[in-house]
Amino acid sequence: MYIVNMVQVTEVIAKSILTPQKFGSLAEAYDFSLNPYAGCQFACSYCYVPKFPASRNEVTWGSWVQVKMNAPQLIRKERALVFGSRIFFSSATDPYQYLELKYQLSRACLNELLLYKPAKLTMHTRSHLILKDLDLLKGFGSALSVGVSITSDDEEIIRKFEPKAPALARRLELLNELQKAGINTFISLAPLLPHNPESLVEKLSPFLNGMNKFWMDRMHWPEVNTKPELLQEFEEFFADQHYERQIKRTKELLIARGLKANP
Repeated sequence: MYIVNMVQVTEVIAKSILTPQKFGSLAEAYDFSLNPYAGCQFACSYCYVPKFPASRNEVTWGSWVQVKMNAPQLIRKERALVFGSRIFFSSATDPYQYLELKYQLSRACLNELLLYKPAKLTMHTRSHLILKDLDLLKGFGSALSVGVSITSDDEEIIRKFEPKAPALARRLELLNELQKAGINTFISLAPLLPHNPESLVEKLSPFLNGMNKFWMDRMHWPEVNTKPELLQEFEEFFADQHYERQIKRTKELLIARGLKANP
């Protein structure tokens, strides 16, 4: 164990790496989720992961990360499950948090997955660090899609709720680079934070022709929010009726641009 940037990092040996998706929001579209890390340096205040006991929710979210040192070897061991399967990478962490620069676990996992050919692979991140693995991503062809998390049009809002995550400008640049490389992309507006629907869609406009879907959701489980003062500060925005109107308006604008909303 060691400390980096006030985050407790522990190298662990995991028992498994492919988590079956039998229940929940991913179950219909995916067979497994894959998380090479537990915990996340980005420390997004609204993250739902602390809702689950396995997240060690007695420790402040964003202050710890477990590095699953044997993740690539576990994929190799479980390779019979990978072939023809549908995998979401990652559901409970960001696979391209800053520790990836040191450990390159996500890259090593991609190398293994390429050998065993999943039918569908979805990467989900808010980090430009995924661009270092473009060579591997291209190898998956049409089986791969990359979702980029964008939660607001307002950088100040993002800094408040996602204090250690890459800036909005970085994420828009990421979308641009992925699309230039021919990677299937989509935007993940989950959760939608305080924003202006028209401004948000305008900022996304340069990239919308290169995608056909988006994922949208509201903020859930405020009881695990690490910054409850923000929920109070933006209480008017998160009030049920106003929040639903904002979600509806943003969804309408994106659908009008030809995109389909995931359920």
